Amino acid sequence: ETAIFDDIDVTLYGVAQFAGANPPDALKSGLAAVVDQAQRAKKSFDAGDDAGTAAPIEAGLTALRALRGQLTSMRLTDAARYEIDYRLQIKERDYQDALLAAHGLTFDAVADDGLVVAGQPVALSLLAVNRGGSEVSVSDVTIAGFDPSTPSTGSGQGGSACTPGPVKQDAVYTCSAKATIPKIAKLTTPYFTDDYWKSPAKPAINIFERGVPFGVPFAPTPFRVTFHIRAGGAEVTKELPVQYRYVKDIYNGDKRMELNVVPAFSVKVTPPLAVIPAPAAGAANAVREVHVAVTNGTKSAATVSVKLELPAGWTATPATVPMVFGHEDESLSARFQVTAPAQVKVGAYTVRAVATSSTAGAERFALGYQDIEYPHVQRRQIIKPAETSLKIVDVKLAPGLTVGYVNGVGDQVPQAIEQLGAKLAFIDQDELAWGDLSKYNVIVTGVRAYERRADLRAYNRRLLDYAEQGGTVIVQYNKFEFNQSQYGPYPAVVSGNRVSDESVPVKMLVPAHPVFNHPNKVGAATWSNWVQERGLYFLGEKDPKYVDLVSMTDSFQDNPGDKLGSLVEARVGKGRWLYLGLGLWRQLPAGTDGAYQLLANLLSLPKAP
Repeated sequence: ETAIFDDIDVTLYGVAQFAGANPPDALKSGLAAVVDQAQRAKKSFDAGDDAGTAAPIEAGLTALRALRGQLTSMRLTDAARYEIDYRLQIKERDYQDALLAAHGLTFDAVADDGLVVAGQPVALSLLAVNRGGSEVSVSDVTIAGFDPSTPSTGSGQGGSACTPGPVKQDAVYTCSAKATIPKIAKLTTPYFTDDYWKSPAKPAINIFERGVPFGVPFAPTPFRVTFHIRAGGAEVTKELPVQYRYVKDIYNGDKRMELNVVPAFSVKVTPPLAVIPAPAAGAANAVREVHVAVTNGTKSAATVSVKLELPAGWTATPATVPMVFGHEDESLSARFQVTAPAQVKVGAYTVRAVATSSTAGAERFALGYQDIEYPHVQRRQIIKPAETSLKIVDVKLAPGLTVGYVNGVGDQVPQAIEQLGAKLAFIDQDELAWGDLSKYNVIVTGVRAYERRADLRAYNRRLLDYAEQGGTVIVQYNKFEFNQSQYGPYPAVVSGNRVSDESVPVKMLVPAHPVFNHPNKVGAATWSNWVQERGLYFLGEKDPKYVDLVSMTDSFQDNPGDKLGSLVEARVGKGRWLYLGLGLWRQLPAGTDGAYQLLANLLSLPKAP
């Protein structure tokens, strides 16, 4: 074997093999006629006579259609007839495309809007351009996916907006049509996530949309136009999606997108997760602020009323917020103070935001969308429910803590620190260089901060001095950039060690250490329900002055041995320096209870008994 297709007949003649050892003569002669015309077209093309390819392509298309029509009368099994016709159908589309190319025909179908809502009118501009050597004609234009009651979007036959007509050489056929998005139009979202908000108990299961061709990255848009063309002696069609042209930025020029159906009012809730420490007996009810943003997708001014749907016993202030929009794409936001009931139980509670329109019918909207777009890809969107989770966690934090944070690479640990109740401040370059760091009880460096922050690398000595004078420094995981210099108080290097199984037991090597005892007792429950992994990029070779606080053994055979370096402490003068390879940065946004307890204990180290 020298190539992947050795001994496999990939020619059109090879289709006959599905008829068995003795295929019908009519099948063999029909295939030969199609192939003969293809060879004639290729000969003209190779000679530089592009226009000369049209006649044999037309003849080949006619022969191909005739062959498909004869299959029912041939001596074939149902299975053979299906296999042969399936392949000939694909080949017929190839011939139609080749004929359009031979006649120099190109097509376009654009709308005057790309983000559309149910019931919205749109204007379509349809055109066929003839750059070939002979005249062709448009016999019909069909428009699909729009409200069929719109007079101008039916078939081109019998009174639609697109009138049949000739397209002369170097001329353009144009048609302007009015259309309406159906009132029951389905919101545009990936077909494999279509129902995920309807099955919250099974978020990892993809519910595929019926009718979508297997394996396609996105479901074909329902908004389509088909041109029916008579070129020479053949009738061919060209189907294409309706698109919207726009300029995202002036440097990359205009872009195109298929029509995306969005909610008339898109509703989003932040934060996506609010963690609330369980209140102590006699303490005031827990309160969190929830923000709701609503975007007007309609084409005019509008008014909605926004409220929160809360679990039993929870309250929101204010109860409702009116929003008055002046134009399309305007966004307004509302703040709600959400209060938990007295003696609220530990657990997760769902809060849903609902915007109710003031129009007849008072339609409710509780979905939003996240758009995904880069210069090199078409815009796509994901529909998401307007929900947030309020999670009551049994966690305590030493009172009066002030935490300084050196931002890293996009981690969400700062939000978690604030939700625990600590006062948080971000440390910028100037403060790293000459600010008073002693005002912080703890300084935390973000995920991979030594990779991202040149100022942190330059002024790292300031953190070590802060620790020597009694401060606590917590360094979250870094990659190998940490090894460019000695940023720890003693020699140490980051390794590639990790523990990928998030469920393996964690052995506490210094059980009496305050990080396992104050103010939360760390036990087996602390390590339960972690997501994705235990941690990564642990400290490897290190000075004996570093003390490992935990160890783990991964369950995967390819990652054998006891793993140290995930939680390491070094005493420095009057203070502490800790390296944290445990993936709290991943656990905290996921709402893992034990991660919040461990983080609270780490932050509370300066006030540990």
